[in-house]
Amino acid sequence: MQTRLLTPLLASLLIAAPLACGDNGGGTETASGTGGTTGSGMITTDTPTTTGETPTTGEDLTTTGVDLTTPGETPTTTGDDGTTGEPIGCQAPSDVADEDMDGVLNNADNCRCDPNPNQLDFDGNAVGNVCDLPLRFTIVDGVPPEFNKLDTTATANKVLSCDFPVSLIVISGDVQVDLDDVGTAKIYAARLDFADTPELECDLGLLQVKLRIEKFFADGVDPFTVGFPFTVPDHDAGTISGMTDVRQNILVSGIINVTESSNEDLAPKGQNPIEMVPGAFPPAVASVVEQGNQVSLLFTNADAIVFEQTTMSDIKITLKGLSGTLRLRK
Repeated sequence: MQTRLLTPLLASLLIAAPLACGDNGGGTETASGTGGTTGSGMITTDTPTTTGETPTTGEDLTTTGVDLTTPGETPTTTGDDGTTGEPIGCQAPSDVADEDMDGVLNNADNCRCDPNPNQLDFDGNAVGNVCDLPLRFTIVDGVPPEFNKLDTTATANKVLSCDFPVSLIVISGDVQVDLDDVGTAKIYAARLDFADTPELECDLGLLQVKLRIEKFFADGVDPFTVGFPFTVPDHDAGTISGMTDVRQNILVSGIINVTESSNEDLAPKGQNPIEMVPGAFPPAVASVVEQGNQVSLLFTNADAIVFEQTTMSDIKITLKGLSGTLRLRK
């Protein structure tokens, strides 16, 4: 980056501290806490700071397009649409210099402080991908079963084990996508909230149990560690898609509510909290369409362990596999 020694700027530099030149590293705070692989038995973690509130249950899941933005929350951006824009910090003037030495002069560069010779601008807001804030999707788009129903299998184990299907219905979320100038997108499921399940039945032989999974949600742990490739022609056409390269670590919270039990000495009725249990979403096919107005994640993994926890009543609960399509829009 060229150093500018312009006399007219000296006075202003004595008054205001200079602003750093560059992007904002994705524009998202990293959630604190400890991620990791799942395991058997009770798992304890450092309690992180989570975002959002516990989802309200009993909503009409046939309604689409509900704006989930917290009232009064105003994102700090400089873009026209309020969702993307060049972060504050880059102060290179519009002149015939080449501040970032990427071969594009400042007066034609859509990202003057960070090299982007391809000048890729997915959402068409005149700010290059490498300078832009991440695309953020917070409105659940589409109804189950075609969208936002993620099927998994629960296993309850105490003396004997039983398997029973569980459908997780997404009722709110926060998924973000960050693109570069080369051909890689990073995706981050910062938060997913799920509706309470209906009553689930489990026959453990000597023990029959009915339970619900309630107030269930997952927070992302490591922002933008999951990536997927895209081609420049697809990018320019307003659609990118690719297979994510790694699992996304999450922290799972909720309640296992035992509503009926044939032997309360073995499995007492009542609520068993799940608090910040490490887990992971498996790799998925990620797609961003309509120049960044909609995102989807297609899961087709039958073997991945989403999370595993032993309740206070010593029933080991495991969620295994994940299939279905998560879809959100701006």
